[in-house]
Amino acid sequence: MTTGVFLVIMMIALLFIGFPVFVALAMPAALAIHLFITGVEPTIVVQRMISGVNSFTLLSLPLFVLLADIIARGVMGEKIINLTKEMVGHLKGGIAITVVLASLVFGAISGSGTASMLALGSVFLVALRQGNYDDIFSYGLISTSSSLSSLIPPGVAMILYATITGTSVQDVFLVGLSMGIVFGVILAAYGVFYAIKNKIPVTGKFNLKAFLKSLKEGFWTIIAPVLILGGIYGGFVTPTEAAALAVVYALIIEVFVYRSFKLKEIFSIAIESAKTSTMILVLISAGTIMSWVMTIAQIPQTVGQLLLNVPDSMVLLIITLVFIILGMFIDGFSAMVIMVPILFPVIQRMGMDPALFGLLIVLNTAIGTNTPPFGIHIFAGVSKFNVSYITMVRALMPFVILSLISLLIFTYMPGVALWLPNLLKFFS
Repeated sequence: MTTGVFLVIMMIALLFIGFPVFVALAMPAALAIHLFITGVEPTIVVQRMISGVNSFTLLSLPLFVLLADIIARGVMGEKIINLTKEMVGHLKGGIAITVVLASLVFGAISGSGTASMLALGSVFLVALRQGNYDDIFSYGLISTSSSLSSLIPPGVAMILYATITGTSVQDVFLVGLSMGIVFGVILAAYGVFYAIKNKIPVTGKFNLKAFLKSLKEGFWTIIAPVLILGGIYGGFVTPTEAAALAVVYALIIEVFVYRSFKLKEIFSIAIESAKTSTMILVLISAGTIMSWVMTIAQIPQTVGQLLLNVPDSMVLLIITLVFIILGMFIDGFSAMVIMVPILFPVIQRMGMDPALFGLLIVLNTAIGTNTPPFGIHIFAGVSKFNVSYITMVRALMPFVILSLISLLIFTYMPGVALWLPNLLKFFS
């Protein structure tokens, strides 16, 4: 118990002082081994940290990060927007639906909500303004739709969760696709409601010629999610192999087909993606030693005992509140590395589907990117749209409420989140 109290207090103190998260995880763990755990060599710290990232599954993570950066630098995102706009832009609330649908497709390629916002945010904003949508609504819709990319495979957060818990990546991806589609429908429905309420006129009519042209231009882009998801669920490739194929494919399409950037720019793109991947992998490494020490200190067991007589519905609500509060102050990856090893044994005791639990956590962290005071999408919006912090927060609040309602639906009505896996089981 003494070890657990020391770990928690020191970690919170280091975070409060302003130390990097990986230091706030690794330093207390290393000191706890020295002070409280006898018969353990100090070298165990290095060994455990290395073993934490020595995983075949984790090979896919830097590859998907690189894929997101390649697409963000290129024009595949714009091709998606043009195609979806020609498909649904003529409907009531069609431009709002376009933003949501394009974000879904982009998520199936990049797996990064922030990459989606930075790559497509300006184009989305122009389209919404042309459709007579209010800027405040537009900022909120763009940021929240971009968060969809975290739920659509191959989401980086999903790979992180699968690595921490040992859950099948394929299972996590399938539940993510199921939940992402439902959340996308909810967001699109809200966009239509907003358009009807504010009497936003329908712009244009369906143009078959323009649609076929956009389909032809975006054909190579559409192949990317088919290559990734079809390869994985068709049993042809592992997620890691699919990531490698997708990177090569995106490079070929962007450089030689769309000619969006030159071959010599690949080095600078790789450097940026390497920085992002390193940040995530160092977090995982530090989280591994913290998790090991927490297990030795029996913190997961203690938490499980405290929640033993608490109804499952309340346990889920407590977990949701914990992640929402954490998301207000630290990034989602850090929150997952810290909390998932503690909470995963609890949901195993409850008999909850581990893939569903993982996606509830991913959605929690996605909501966290839009919540003050330190949501990353708030600051990305301030920079991207050149607006004040208060403006972005005001724009996001209705969507945060909608996201929380969706989270509660997925939590307490799991069939809504698991419709796709259940459908596949029915036909298998």
